Amino acid sequence: MTERTYSQHSIGESNHHLQFTPKYRRCVFSDEEIRATCERLAYEKAEQLSTSIGAINFGPDHMHIFVTNCRKYSVSQLVQYFKGYIAYHIRQTCADRLRPYLWGDSFWSDGYFYESVGRVTAESAEFYIKRQQGKHWANMDYDVYVS
Repeated sequence: MTERTYSQHSIGESNHHLQFTPKYRRCVFSDEEIRATCERLAYEKAEQLSTSIGAINFGPDHMHIFVTNCRKYSVSQLVQYFKGYIAYHIRQTCADRLRPYLWGDSFWSDGYFYESVGRVTAESAEFYIKRQQGKHWANMDYDVYVS
């Protein structure tokens, strides 16, 4: 279960499911080293922001991050921080491996997907991410998923 955030005058949870897509929707995450480096960088950035990552998952052409304890940041700030940090460092550490997939200075496409998520368990965090791996327009029911 995600942890509640306590401050002097408030208590609550703030969780977001974010999805990022590489430029030109290239299948960069089919490369194990690129995938592992992006995952490590996401955890590093979460620690710097004093947030937590509940789950990370990859498709061949996209990355899902389930960020918890992020009440201090707007969605657009979280996206900017994570995408910027990962893009800068992945280009420094994996430039040769990225060359077949991308050209120019961009690693990520301009857009992103986000979903605010209420109180969750580890199973429901996994559900949110797996649902996005499937058909986005299909209405999956969490109760059916966990049965």
